[in-house]
Amino acid sequence: MMPSSSFHPPGCAHISRRDFVRGAALAGAGVVLSRVVYDAWEPALAAAAETALPAVTTFLKQDQVAELLKIARGKGAKFAEVYGEYTINTAFVVDENELKRVQYGILSGVGVRVLDGGVCGYAYADEFGMPALREAAKVAAAIAAKDAAGPPKSFAVSKAVAPFKLSRPAPLFSTETEKIELALRANQAARAKDPRVKQVQVTLADTAKAILIANSEGLWVEDRQFISRIAAQATAIDGTNRQTGAAISGGAVEDDYFDRAETPEKTGTRAAEAAVTLLSAVEAKAGSYPVVIGPGWGGVLVHECFGHSLEGDGIRKKTSIREHQFGQKVCSDIVDIYDDSTVPNSRGSFKVDDEGTPSQKSHVVEKGILKGYLWDRLNGELTGNQSTANGRRTSYRDFPIPRMTNTYIAAGQSSPEDLLGSVKNGVYCKNMGGGSVNPADGNFSFAVTEAYMIENGRITSPVKDVTLTGNAADSMLKVEGLGNDLHIDQCTGTCGKDGQFKPVGVGQPTVLFSEMTVGGTRG
Repeated sequence: MMPSSSFHPPGCAHISRRDFVRGAALAGAGVVLSRVVYDAWEPALAAAAETALPAVTTFLKQDQVAELLKIARGKGAKFAEVYGEYTINTAFVVDENELKRVQYGILSGVGVRVLDGGVCGYAYADEFGMPALREAAKVAAAIAAKDAAGPPKSFAVSKAVAPFKLSRPAPLFSTETEKIELALRANQAARAKDPRVKQVQVTLADTAKAILIANSEGLWVEDRQFISRIAAQATAIDGTNRQTGAAISGGAVEDDYFDRAETPEKTGTRAAEAAVTLLSAVEAKAGSYPVVIGPGWGGVLVHECFGHSLEGDGIRKKTSIREHQFGQKVCSDIVDIYDDSTVPNSRGSFKVDDEGTPSQKSHVVEKGILKGYLWDRLNGELTGNQSTANGRRTSYRDFPIPRMTNTYIAAGQSSPEDLLGSVKNGVYCKNMGGGSVNPADGNFSFAVTEAYMIENGRITSPVKDVTLTGNAADSMLKVEGLGNDLHIDQCTGTCGKDGQFKPVGVGQPTVLFSEMTVGGTRG
C-alpha cells in the first residue's frame, strides 16, 4: 500500500527511528523523502532494513487471540478468524538522472472476520492494542443474533510447508544504499544504450510482510512473504517521434538476485531497446489473422480472459461465463491451464493463503476440458466445495475474496521456431501491456507494447499501436500450437479486483492462435 503522507521538516534528522516507526505504524502511513533530506535519514532507513521483520506474535499473544475469537463468536456465529499483519514497504525512484524520491511505510494491524452462513462481518484496527481489537471483534460479531457459541477449539500449529525458502530475502538483507545503487545502475544502462534515449525512470520497490492467521477451528499459522523488483521505463525520441519501453525484474528473491540472476543493467537495457525499436515501427494492420504471443508475460491474456471467470464468487453468483461450463470443452485440446501458488520465487506464491489454507497446484483445464474453479472459504462452503488456497486479501483492512495466484498455460511440444515458421502472414506479440475482460460475457481487449510482423515464417518489421480483442470462449478454442518454452513471469503482475490489489504471476509458452482480431490503423 502506497504511503499516504509526506514529511519534509528541516529538522528531520533529529527524529529518532523509533518515533518515526511508531508514527508511521499508528497512522498506517508512509514517509516520502526528497533527495535534499535523504542524507540525514539514511542511517535510520538502513537500520530499519537490516532489522529482522518482527513476527505478529511479538505484538499479539496466543491468549489474546483466543479472547478475540471468543468475543467474535459471542453472538452465536459458527466461525471467527483473526488476521494480524506487520508489513514494511520501501521504494526508491530515480528520475532525470538522479534519486528523486524515497518512500518508507509500515502497515500493521489486525482484522477480525465472522461468518454466519452467507453473511460476513468484518472489522479491523490499525494497531495491536487490545481495547481497539476487542471493539473490532464486537463489531464483527454483530452480524449474528443468537446465543453465544461454545469456546473455540484449542490452537494447533499448521503443518503447511513453504514451497521455497529465502535465506537472505532482498527486502531485509540489501541495505538502502545498495538498493539505490541498483536503481542508478539500471538508469545508467538504459541511457547508455542509445543517444536517442532521453528520459529514464527506474523504481526499486520491495515489501516484507509477516502475517498470523488463527480461527475458531483451531488453526494457527504464521508466514513471512517478501517481494522485490526493479521497474525501468525508457523514452526514446527522434524528432517528433516519441516512444516508450519498459522492463521489470525481481520476484520473491534473495539479496544477491540482482547481481547473480537478472542485473539492473539487463533490465535497463531491455527497456531502452524496446523504446528504440518502436521508433522504427510501422502502423499495425487491422483485421483477423494469425497471432503468436511470446512466453512469460504473454500469459496475462489467459489470466484476464480466462482466470477471472473461474473465481468462486462469480461461479456462486452465476455471473461468470464459466459457471455452466464445468466438464465442457472450453479450450483447444492441447491446452492445460494451472493456478499454482507453489511456483518458486514468484510474486503469486506463498506458504498459506490469507485464510490459512496451504498453497497448492490446481489443474483447472485439462486437455481443453474445464476441470476446476478457484475457491476461497466462504464461496467454497456455500457451494459445497473445498478451498483451493485462493482466499486472498490486500491487507488486514480487507476481507479475503477468491483470487488467482500464478496462472499459466502448460508447455507444449513444438519449438517456437516451428510455430513462427508455420505463419505466412501474422503478428508476433513479444510483450503485452494492460488489458481488461468482462467475466460475464468473456469479451476482452489488450494493448501490445512490443510487436512484430510475421512474413513467410520470419519475424520482420516492428509494429506499433497493436491491440488484441475478442471473446475468451472463442479465442481459447483457436489455440493451434504451444511451444516447449514455458516461462512463468515472477516479477510483473499486480491484479486488481473489488478495490483490492494482490501480486500475481502469469505464464505460458509461445502460443499460436489461428486467428485473432487485431486492432490497428493500417488497412
